[in-house]
Amino acid sequence: MIYAIILALVYNGISVSTTNVASLLTANNSKLDNKAIAVSPKSLQPSIQQEMNNLKQQLNQEALIRLSLTKQLYSILNDVVEMKKGMGQMESKIHELEKFRNSTLGDDVLAKQLVNLQKDLVNLTSTCKTASHGKEAIAFNAVTSKTLLYDRNTPVNIVYDTVMYDTHGSYSAQSGVFTAPSKGLYIFTWTTLVAAGKILDTELIVKGIRKGLGNCNNLGNPGYENCANTVPVVLEAGDTVNVRSTTGNYVHGYAWSSFKGWRN
Repeated sequence: MIYAIILALVYNGISVSTTNVASLLTANNSKLDNKAIAVSPKSLQPSIQQEMNNLKQQLNQEALIRLSLTKQLYSILNDVVEMKKGMGQMESKIHELEKFRNSTLGDDVLAKQLVNLQKDLVNLTSTCKTASHGKEAIAFNAVTSKTLLYDRNTPVNIVYDTVMYDTHGSYSAQSGVFTAPSKGLYIFTWTTLVAAGKILDTELIVKGIRKGLGNCNNLGNPGYENCANTVPVVLEAGDTVNVRSTTGNYVHGYAWSSFKGWRN
């Protein structure tokens, strides 16, 4: 919604400062910072400390997503400016066409000028389309709503069955697979919470090929263990990405385990 408002303001000739844009995008972050609570780790029970560490990791991941979206918005604003310049040039070319239509020049000269102007218009139109192509934000976040139990030695595609957001409907909550809507550099991160004595070692699969590994071995430990992994991947449109267990028997639910991704 913020992107639509900003684009509408720019096309109508209203100045939009990047400072105001950044303040809109970072407002939620500042609220979170103001709510920070100073607590001595020594005074907390192990389970409470673990929950706070898990929350901190999730907040850090959300901050990375916000930063990426901010960069993309700045890029969109620059492209809009270039598009407006191109539109101005197109209008000038149209006025020139009007002049040539009423010109007393010879037919051959006039025909050549018209051909050149038409080529310029085609090039300007292509430039405007290129500037706007591929700049839209792409991001998704899915979590597990329930605890999952597996056969430890059988690899399983992990399905994060609850979609928190998905800008392009590219993640399937039925299969656990993300399909890239366009090419680019994507960042994927997945978090796992496992109970005492449990394990979940995972791999990031891109088109059936391993592109990253994650370890969350909590065997022999009395409390919960939270693990997070992040992998950048260059994708083409239509490439598929999912998380699969290598050795594992447990994934804690209730939104504690998640799979996220966004185009950088």
